[in-house]
Amino acid sequence: RDSNTGKDDAIQSYQIQLLFLVLYAEGVLAFLLLVKIGPLRELVIKSLDQLKTRKGPATVKTIAGTMSVILLSSLMSIVKIQNKGAKLGTMSPMDQVLWRTHLLEASLMGMSSIFSFCDFLFVYFTV
Repeated sequence: RDSNTGKDDAIQSYQIQLLFLVLYAEGVLAFLLLVKIGPLRELVIKSLDQLKTRKGPATVKTIAGTMSVILLSSLMSIVKIQNKGAKLGTMSPMDQVLWRTHLLEASLMGMSSIFSFCDFLFVYFTV
């Protein structure tokens, strides 16, 4: 095993931890928008509204584009691994680990996209 695979594993681990953090943050944001906790909800709505008016749209589009490319790459890797397993009749343990990692990555990014869309709708219809 060479030194690059250890670095790749560490990067993959940090990416998944970051996706979980983003998912939890969006869940908390959605919760704060749904539950009427007086000034806290107003603060969240005002900060998201200011984000929409400044450099926010360009930043959001850049992040969404990057996440879409990574999501598409993960989905293509999942399909490629499944096709390889179907052609050989079985999947190797390494392919199973890669498949599960890509599946986790893709599902976290998909859920994050859905949460961010819901957060946008909450702010759009409450303001």
